[in-house]
Amino acid sequence: MNTNVSASDAKQKFGQIIDAARTAPVVINKSGKPSVVMISFERFEELQAMEDAYWIAQAEASLASGFFGAEKTAEALKEKLDA
Repeated sequence: MNTNVSASDAKQKFGQIIDAARTAPVVINKSGKPSVVMISFERFEELQAMEDAYWIAQAEASLASGFFGAEKTAEALKEKLDA
């Protein structure tokens, strides 16, 4: 379950927020609305790997369908992964 805190609470309790984010996402609200989410570095790496896998699959599908040539697909994939 996510923890929700105000930006001012997050600022005052930054160490505690970091500790909480190691086990579950922490939603930080600004002006009563969700603004950012703090997650553990391990979860961030998992999400990055999932995104990379998605784009690789998209590039491979484009190659297979003939939508892009190999060079254009590689360029598009590089742009997406470097973004």
